[in-house]
Amino acid sequence: MVLAAALAGCASPSPQLMRGQKHKAEVAGSTFTIWQAGESVEIYRTSPEMLPRLSEVMAKAAVAVAQVTGCPVKEGSLAGDAALMTATLDCG
Repeated sequence: MVLAAALAGCASPSPQLMRGQKHKAEVAGSTFTIWQAGESVEIYRTSPEMLPRLSEVMAKAAVAVAQVTGCPVKEGSLAGDAALMTATLDCG
C-alpha cells in the first residue's frame, strides 16, 4: 500500500509539461500516467513490477501513448528507463 502511494506521487510532470493533459492507461498489466503537451509526452510507469525488462516496458508505453493520445510515438524518440520515459508524438 505504501509502495503504491509512493509510486503515485512520482508521476508528477516536469515543469515543461505542468500545464499539459494527464492521461492514464493500462497495457498488459503495466499501468502508466502520461503527461502530454502538444507533441511531447512524459510516460511514468506507476505499477510495481519486479525487474521489468526495459524493452517490454517501452513497447507497452508506446502502446499506452497511442491509446490515450490517438497518435503513435515518433520512431526513435522514445527514451528513458523502466520508470520514466519521454517521447515525441507523430500526429501528422
